[in-house]
This record gives sequence, structure tokens and C-alpha cells, in this order.
Amino acid sequence: MKAWIITAPGTLEQVDLPSEEIGPKEVKIKVGHGLISRPDVQTYLGSDKAKLPIVPGGSCSGMVVGVGSEVTDVSRGDRVFVHPQKMCGDCTDCREGKGTCANVEYYGITRNGFMRDFAVVSERDCIKIPDRVPGKETVFLDYIALAVSTIEALRIKKGEHLVISGASTLGIILGQVALYYQAVPILVDSNDDYLAMAAETGIFYTANTTKNAYDKIFHITGGKMVECVAHIATGGIDVRQSIDLAGRGGRVAIVGRYGAEYSLECSLLPVIERNIGIIGVSHGIGSTRIAINMLANKAINVDKLINREVDFDAVPEVLESNARSREHLKTVISFG
Repeated sequence: MKAWIITAPGTLEQVDLPSEEIGPKEVKIKVGHGLISRPDVQTYLGSDKAKLPIVPGGSCSGMVVGVGSEVTDVSRGDRVFVHPQKMCGDCTDCREGKGTCANVEYYGITRNGFMRDFAVVSERDCIKIPDRVPGKETVFLDYIALAVSTIEALRIKKGEHLVISGASTLGIILGQVALYYQAVPILVDSNDDYLAMAAETGIFYTANTTKNAYDKIFHITGGKMVECVAHIATGGIDVRQSIDLAGRGGRVAIVGRYGAEYSLECSLLPVIERNIGIIGVSHGIGSTRIAINMLANKAINVDKLINREVDFDAVPEVLESNARSREHLKTVISFG
């Protein structure tokens, strides 16, 4: 079984791994498409959260080629998406269906990920994908699910304004999800090219953080500022600026994923003075079915977010490119 493996910070090697046995409640996946994301880059650069050596790749889509004796929900030949988190299924949180897990592991960070041609995973970590969803689009399902979870955590109502701090991949997807929920997204970033790309996906209101974003949002909202803010932790915006854009009694979500490094240092005095609610959002568990439905029904446009599609042998080049700069567009890894 071919795999890329990070053996030490800055060192990536292609190896042959032994074939994995399929447990009673497990399935074997022929990996079809994957993505190099920010947590993979941090693992490659030497994150203290990662357990090296490790196969990178936090999530994937592929085809089921083998099933365990107790598997009931998927069959050979099914196309599936595999969640980035492996839940234990046995702790109190798992048994109560809270969407959290006391023993959670993260693919590509604390256990081998999906930059390999085959993977054996728990049936509970898979969800079926309809045939009409192209493989290269499935790599964005984790982003869409995280965006849906953010909207739900903020309890956004129809017509409310949502500032999204950071026109990253997640930021642009979150703007489209907000439109789906009939909110009014305002995407802010320091890069006009990113904001222009967001506008092409249907996000009407944008503001440049270096060009009086506060004044523009003040005007858009008629002076009351916004009810909700989603601060994308890897979006390149200072968290203090995000909090400043929330109106009195507003809600602010800090959105990030395990394994990605960022600075969130700020004074919480404005939070107290303006009675702002803060909530953290770190995963889209429980929202993946909604995300698949949105993608299948073309409610989310990810075409503009794809830079190119490359094969398995290009993984080192993609990882190095992402490590050198903030990659806005995504390179999809196709395993053939």
C-alpha cells in the first residue's frame, strides 16, 4: 500500500505500508480524492500536536472495497466521505450523541491520515455520497459542515448580518452557507483579489480591513453594526478587529480546527462592556449530511476555490507550496 509519511519536521517520504485487516465494524476505502489543509502543513512544519511518523491528510472521499462482518450502513461500491475526527463510540459523550468525544483522534495529526491509496476506517466515520457529486468537490465537505455548525452555533436568524473575518476557503464557503440560511454575510479581508473571488460566488457585501471596513459595515447596517461575527482563526484577521465589528449584545464565533496554529490573544474588556457572547466552533460533526445535500443541490459553489487537480505523486510539491505561503485556492489530490 503506497503512502506519503511525515517522518520528521520538514521530511516527507513515500513508503509501502502493510495491508490493514478489516475489523467487524470497519470498512476498507480506496481513496479517491483528498486535500492538503492547514493542519497538515502545521504537522509537516513540526506541530507539537502531531504524533510522528504519520500519514498526512485529514479527510478524504473514496469507494468502499471491503466491509466487516458487522457493517450494516455501507456496502462495497458505495462512495463515501470520511470525517476528519475518529470518535471512540464508547465514552459518555459518544453514547449520548453530543457530537464530542473524550477520546477523539484526528486523522493526519494523531493517527494516520489519507495520503495513501487504501485506508481502513470505522463505519461510523463514513457517510455515503450521491453519485451526482463530483469527486473533486467532496474534499470541501468538511469545510461546508464546519460552516453549517458555525451558523447553528450562532443561532443566526433570517435577515441578520454576519461579518466573516477572513476570505479564506472556509470564509467564502461560510458566506454562501449564510446566504442559504437567508442571513446577510459581510466578508472582510485585506486582499481585494480574495474579496472579488468571494463576490463571484454570490457574496454581495465585502469590506477591506485596510480601507475603513468599520465605516463600511456601519453604513451597511444603518449604524447598529452586526448581530453576529465569525472569526476564521486562520483567516489572517486580528481577533480584536473581529470583536470590534460586533454590535452590542452580539454573538461572536471563533472558528478553527485542531492542529492549525493561530494567535487569539486579545483583551476581553470589550466583550464585557458590550455584552458580547463568545463561542468556539471546531468541527462539523452532525452537519455532514446537510453539507452533502447543499453540495448535491448546487447551493454551494466550490469551483472558484479549486486551483488545480493533481495526482498522488504531487503531494510533496503541494505540501511545500502550502508551507511557503497562505494558499487561498485549493489543490485537489486525485488518487486515480
